[in-house]
Amino acid sequence: MSQDKSRGKADRLITAAVIFVSLAGIIYFGLRAVSDGSRSSGENPFAYDIDQFVQSGADQVLYSEVQTIRLPLTHVYAIALASDDRLYVSGVDSILILSRAGQTLGSLATVGAARCLAVDENQDLYAGMTDHMEVYTLGVSRPARWESLGEEAILTSIALSRDYVFAADAGNHIVWRFDKTGQNPKRIGDKDAARDIPGFIIPSPYFDVGIDPDGFLWAANTGRHSLENYTVEGGFRTAWGEFSMEIEGFCGCCNPSHFAIREDGSFVTSEKGIPRIKLYNRLGEMSGVVAGPGSFEEGTAGLDLALDSSQRIWVLDPARRAVRVFAKVED
Repeated sequence: MSQDKSRGKADRLITAAVIFVSLAGIIYFGLRAVSDGSRSSGENPFAYDIDQFVQSGADQVLYSEVQTIRLPLTHVYAIALASDDRLYVSGVDSILILSRAGQTLGSLATVGAARCLAVDENQDLYAGMTDHMEVYTLGVSRPARWESLGEEAILTSIALSRDYVFAADAGNHIVWRFDKTGQNPKRIGDKDAARDIPGFIIPSPYFDVGIDPDGFLWAANTGRHSLENYTVEGGFRTAWGEFSMEIEGFCGCCNPSHFAIREDGSFVTSEKGIPRIKLYNRLGEMSGVVAGPGSFEEGTAGLDLALDSSQRIWVLDPARRAVRVFAKVED
């Protein structure tokens, strides 16, 4: 698939998401204004001010930025950390390899942009190239290319377990499960009322997956503003999350846009629209804020997340073309 076609598919999803969130915002705040009796003389009942929501959570920030790595790339898409904290960052036609301190160690040439990355315990690098996966093995000059998932595919996230590779496909609204050789694909998340599977609603090309410490699969059902939990065989287990403009919930058309799961099973989430990064415990209860909207440029999207061996939070900031590292503030 050409890079122009892959960008076109993503652009169509983004356009649909913009229309969706615009209409949702008008309805939500319009009804709020009417219910609050804001139709006083001369006032627009559909005018709204989100400043109170942007500032919400400022007193719950538990982390501070401890490192910033500027990237020599015109566009950035995804990050991944290896077990030795070696950092991988994808650009338009390459994947940079950097040390923990941000020194460039090398690069890999790609045809188009890898929209998602993951590294396994053997240091093999998995790259989602819009409609297919490529796997870079240490000491091997060319990557293994897996079969295309079709013209509608838009791979946006990769999660690795001991036996399987999971890939979120925003174009087909499904999570794919493969064996480690890329064979035996299985669909997870198709709507199935008999099995209590709600089906994924993915309005834009943001669709993340992760594996928790117990080996279960989590996926962000962004149109439902929730995180859903599945067995590796595709059985639905549970879900948490809700739509809300308040700090505890997820707002906009499609959030959380990214998440990462910590060693204790708790979650780090990032959002677009109102860009912010938050913490939730294993039950989905918010426990604090990593970085609020004031830490990011207005309109920032694509805050990909990774955790290092010390459980510090690494954040890809596309607007600043940087990787920013956050650590918990000690009491």
